Amino acid sequence: MRSDLNTTASIDANLEERLAKFARSSQTGVWNHLDKRQIVADIRDRLIDPFQIQQGEQPFCGPAAVVFELIRKQPARYIDICQSLYEHGRFEGYTNTIKVAGRLCRSYGNLRMAQADWMLLATLRDCATILPVHPKAPRLIRELSGITQPWEINGWVKELLGYSQTKSHPTILSGEFRALQVADDIIKAGGVAFGLINSQGLLGSNSFLASRFHRIYPNHWVTILGDISIEPPTKITKNKHSRVQFDMYSWGRKIHVNTDTATIKDFFWGVAVGKLNGEAI
Repeated sequence: MRSDLNTTASIDANLEERLAKFARSSQTGVWNHLDKRQIVADIRDRLIDPFQIQQGEQPFCGPAAVVFELIRKQPARYIDICQSLYEHGRFEGYTNTIKVAGRLCRSYGNLRMAQADWMLLATLRDCATILPVHPKAPRLIRELSGITQPWEINGWVKELLGYSQTKSHPTILSGEFRALQVADDIIKAGGVAFGLINSQGLLGSNSFLASRFHRIYPNHWVTILGDISIEPPTKITKNKHSRVQFDMYSWGRKIHVNTDTATIKDFFWGVAVGKLNGEAI
């Protein structure tokens, strides 16, 4: 648990009662090796501070990014989803029923993350991959099963958040600044935006050779939170001096990105956005 979390903080009374009903429920859970009391405690921590959710040492960045927004925007639904998933091994999405595989419920081992996070993120990841998710899987299998495609982000946004309008804006060759502008517009309109990046390149400190290698592939999804500022390059500033800034959620914390436009061009691979009905996106 994070040391900076205020453990005496309270949540909305309606959420507190909803969570208490889950805690009092006599329904037996279907997850053989998860502890209900710990799951309830984990959920409460995340209702107090959504930044508590994180993928840990599992490659679940895609579902973690979407569930982070679920907690922020629809906390009551987050509780209901977790209770239904724990007690019945399924929950109702906005268009489909999401069912957990029996083998996942029976799996055990070092989860490398909090139990409530594992239960929901592993379910979402397992339902979207042909490779089974298992805490004891070799690292290579875990990494391959954790790969998230943009259409999977869009699907989770629809099923968890109910945002009927979703769209991906890939920036494989160009369009990074336009994609960030779309994300900014969607966020200001009440929607959600997720960025696909190379984490080492965008957030790490790389040598010249390492940076050239990292630019060839994306490896991480983040939640774009807003405060997007783009200073377009000019003949005077050129790429290395023009700045791009935005806030994002990743690895259980808020990160402020302040970098040059050349870095964005190298390591920013696109956005997936979603919002409720309205003008097309």
